[in-house]
Amino acid sequence: MATSSRAEAAPLGAEQRALVAQRVLRARVRLALAQPFLATSVMRLPVREVAGMAWCPTAATDGYHIFYNPDWMARLNDAELRGLLAHEVLHVLFDHADRRRERDPKGWNIACDFAINLLLVGQGFRLPEGGLMTQQFAGMTAEQIYGELRAKAKSQPKPPANGTSAPPDDEDGASLADGGALPNIGADLLDADDPNVRPMRSADAPDAEKLDELRRELREDATARLQGQGAAGFKQECDADDARRIDWRALLRAWLNDRIKGDWTSYPFSKKHIHRGLFMPSASMAVPGHVVFAIDTSGSMDTDTLGKIVGELRAFRETFPCQLTVLQADADVQEVTRFDAMDGTEIPTRLQVVGRGGTDFRPVFEWVQREAEGAIVLYATDGFGTFPQTAPSSPVIWLFTPPHAAPERAPFGAVVCT
Repeated sequence: MATSSRAEAAPLGAEQRALVAQRVLRARVRLALAQPFLATSVMRLPVREVAGMAWCPTAATDGYHIFYNPDWMARLNDAELRGLLAHEVLHVLFDHADRRRERDPKGWNIACDFAINLLLVGQGFRLPEGGLMTQQFAGMTAEQIYGELRAKAKSQPKPPANGTSAPPDDEDGASLADGGALPNIGADLLDADDPNVRPMRSADAPDAEKLDELRRELREDATARLQGQGAAGFKQECDADDARRIDWRALLRAWLNDRIKGDWTSYPFSKKHIHRGLFMPSASMAVPGHVVFAIDTSGSMDTDTLGKIVGELRAFRETFPCQLTVLQADADVQEVTRFDAMDGTEIPTRLQVVGRGGTDFRPVFEWVQREAEGAIVLYATDGFGTFPQTAPSSPVIWLFTPPHAAPERAPFGAVVCT
């Protein structure tokens, strides 16, 4: 949640902290009465006072507990206090803490705040001073907002190396990448396993499975009570959480299975098992026989994520030993590695990455049109780059690796967010 710009005050005494605790309780009751869609959530999620802790200067959540700093809460009026509690409750319901994955923590926090605050203001809430909000991101999920902010940050010039001057901060916090300046944001999405946070958790806090079950119950209750445009925004953010739980490997396997695997035949035998004296049936390669796997090796790509995708590709080759071409490309095609159909050759466990420059997707599709027209194209990328203006004749599936651009940026083909 955005921090307040109000002047700092001396730490509260025990009596004053008790008064803040009473105000927090009254705010929860008022929320339950005035905003029925949050009634169950605001009363079931534990709210804990955290005083004098650097990791909680304002308010925060670990995905279950809601922590607040009484020194900061005392500066809010009652309406702002209710808005703050609702803000943290929605972080829990939308599972924002776990949805971050490999994304930049502060940038992800900004994106989630944008996603929540528009919904809250639309429901009549008042937020503390400095809350991030802009109509620019209306109708977008936290993942989409993060992609937009990251793309905007990449397009902005970096400050001079001598540090004598720097570009002004973007008013909506878009300069979040590569050390860009940020607005005054409190890190309110906490890691439940952080050693600083763990001692403050309830002894009977639910495990991951039970927390998922509780979150589903709270979402169902909120959805049943929420009406109008707010209901659509609430559902959209919940759907984004559900979507990232889908196993992208299973989706990709099914996609390839539909397009590559024909009937099973006993000739030729599977070469993968012949050396063991086992004559196993192999998959017919009638439709189609060539897959081009393009790897975005530009400087923005995370090599660990690419390593996982290459590992999955090795598993596919064992199941579908079709003709395979692996392209490494940044602003141009840097390396081409070919694997013939049915030759039993396995993809190396680790590939030597070549490239690390800028990103332009056009050279890969120019290569496919020239060398492998009609092949299935799999393209692993974060989605930040120059796309072709026209769709190729080949079927295309994009594997968007985190942190990635909004899937809508892909002008053609299917998009699987990994």
